[in-house]
Amino acid sequence: GAKPLAPDGHASYYSDYNPDGQKVYFRDKWPCCSGTLTQIAADYRISAYLRDPRGVYVNLYIPSTLKWRQHGTGITLRQTTSYPFEEKITFEVHATKPTPFALRLRIPAWAHDARITVNGKHAGPAKAGTFAIIDRTWSANDRIELTLPLTNRLEQIDPETPGTVALVRGPLVLFLIGGGQQKLTEKSLLAAERTAPTEWLAHTPTGDIHLRPFTAIQDEKYSTYVQL
Repeated sequence: GAKPLAPDGHASYYSDYNPDGQKVYFRDKWPCCSGTLTQIAADYRISAYLRDPRGVYVNLYIPSTLKWRQHGTGITLRQTTSYPFEEKITFEVHATKPTPFALRLRIPAWAHDARITVNGKHAGPAKAGTFAIIDRTWSANDRIELTLPLTNRLEQIDPETPGTVALVRGPLVLFLIGGGQQKLTEKSLLAAERTAPTEWLAHTPTGDIHLRPFTAIQDEKYSTYVQL
């Protein structure tokens, strides 16, 4: 979601969350966070997987491959997904010989209907807000599928202002494009439909409202919250 690197090398920017939000470059070219913006992008992989003696925690769902040794056995875990735009995440386990270890998959707090299968069979509970544990002996070509249903929901700005909400789909906030303090009904927001890979439409009596996730917003104005 960051603005692109400027020709002279500076990249720090601010994004507002008022009704006329916009991404703008910071007025000073080299503030203290000039280095941390690029460092954060490089560091994402550090948080993707975590280890302990029993096995592996999968913390982030991104296309990636993890290799390690478990009880002296070489293990490869390959993750394939288009999350958070698609709800299915696939893992392939390749072990040089059958090896027991615990694979723990993070189930987001909003994912109340998450499902896990191993080689096509149900693999136990996937409780929202926890790590689902699959503790078994793994072999070559084992396949895990995690489904995190992506449904629209409304998140209040705070409990004291229940009529000011953001539209959220899975982990993505969908921002209203064009800015301005817009008022929509709960029904029209929840019925917003995806019309392109990073575009949603909410139908209203006065016309369609375009919504996009933060990563798809460039220089246009946007509004994070809506008045019901």
